Amino acid sequence: MSDVKDYYDEVPYFSAAFRDCSPVRIHAIAEFLGLEPKPVANARVLEFGCAYGGNILPFAVHNENADVVGIDISSTQVSDGNKIAEEMGMENFRLLERDILNLDENEVKKLGKFDYIIAHGVYSWVDDSIKAALFRAIKLLLSDNGIAYVSYNIYPGWKSLDILRDFMLFASDGQKSGVKKLEISKRELNFLQDYLKFNTQNANDKIYSDSAQLLATQLNFLQNILKKGNDYYILHDFLEICNTPTYFYKFAKRLEENGLYYLLDCSLDDIFRSALGVYRFDAHIARNYPNRIQKEQMNDFLFNRSFRKSLIVHKERLGDNDDFDVEIGIKELSRLNFALNLDDPTNDVQKSLSEAYPSSLNLENLLQNLSQDAHTTFMQLIEVFATQNVDISTNAFKCVRYEVGKSRLKPRTASYLSYFAATDKPVILLANELNSRVALDRFEVSVGLKFDGKNSFESIVKQTINTVKELDLKLFNDDEILKFDFDVLVERFVEKIQIKLQNAYFFDEI
Repeated sequence: MSDVKDYYDEVPYFSAAFRDCSPVRIHAIAEFLGLEPKPVANARVLEFGCAYGGNILPFAVHNENADVVGIDISSTQVSDGNKIAEEMGMENFRLLERDILNLDENEVKKLGKFDYIIAHGVYSWVDDSIKAALFRAIKLLLSDNGIAYVSYNIYPGWKSLDILRDFMLFASDGQKSGVKKLEISKRELNFLQDYLKFNTQNANDKIYSDSAQLLATQLNFLQNILKKGNDYYILHDFLEICNTPTYFYKFAKRLEENGLYYLLDCSLDDIFRSALGVYRFDAHIARNYPNRIQKEQMNDFLFNRSFRKSLIVHKERLGDNDDFDVEIGIKELSRLNFALNLDDPTNDVQKSLSEAYPSSLNLENLLQNLSQDAHTTFMQLIEVFATQNVDISTNAFKCVRYEVGKSRLKPRTASYLSYFAATDKPVILLANELNSRVALDRFEVSVGLKFDGKNSFESIVKQTINTVKELDLKLFNDDEILKFDFDVLVERFVEKIQIKLQNAYFFDEI
């Protein structure tokens, strides 16, 4: 593990937040399935491979009574992450520098049991001994009713991406520095892209042209990532010392060997994309692949999936059953609240949710609000649930509008935002409790911090006008300046910040 540790200390991984592994979402899915998970407000949460802690810190900020722990092998990231959280005053959050291979019985006893365990971006990027250690650790540390989340690269979708990884490793062979490997790989990817573009336009061999086009498509995916400045992703995914995608059925088998059980994918594809929708294909799969794991593997082949986000429980939770089964009805759907923001809703449920946003609605609210029959409302809500655009929770999301003396930034949220106001190069992503990104830059955050319940909106606008003039900030383009009065532009600028804070559920009532 020493090579991996050196690699991450040299080029630390930016610590993003990921919606699918938010404890709020995992808890909601478990409630929907009737698993009676621990409420998140006072849950114990553990993340393996936590980097700076950016994926679990937003949850800790908004759940003061939860106990949030991260484990990572990088001393640099653990040290810096703890310092960031300490400066924010987050006493319910801590990161530990640990090698998962050395988690002995005493260490496990000290850590205790966790209600939610997250391992995002770990499994595929470690060797077999660490994979086995990860499953052993989950088995030992997961509470009886706990839920674990593990993400990993899968075949067949990663087969073509493997070619690009192999090309980058070949091109940078012999380089020990991760930075140098990245530099050479970026140069050679540009060369490869140029060649593929030229050759696919001039090749006479159609088979070769088609295969080259597939590689070019995957290469465009990588280049778009690089254009966004996400070098760390390429370095720690494609140039990682270890990156071993697997087939899903093999992953499920290893879980079973460790006393664990695959529940479903956090995307909910197992429920909403379990069938192809064409009788002759679905009948063939049902006839030849009756086992649920086999069906999921078959779907991976048919959909060319490259990534999975599996929810895992103790195998003992099955009892005497061979598999887990769930019904989707009014009772199950009524356990959840939904928040959805769409510019172009296409049915009454979507329209009602969008009008209420950022407040959430549940099935009962929708049945009361809409004049259509209950079955139509139910089916339209199922359609919403099946998308990746909806936020879910067992608790209602409430829209709190800013009003001086009546509402304010939540104090812990203000402490969290202070970090982003103090640095141009944050190492963690600014996100809300649901791990959704909140798009505010450093100056916008500094303006946002003025929504403290004491400043009126008008006062914040005046303060911002003075700051922009004093610092000669270029916030607006020439067209905007020609069309609108400067004070009006600043007022709109501040209003947008207020809306972003409101939509992130960062305000509470005094």
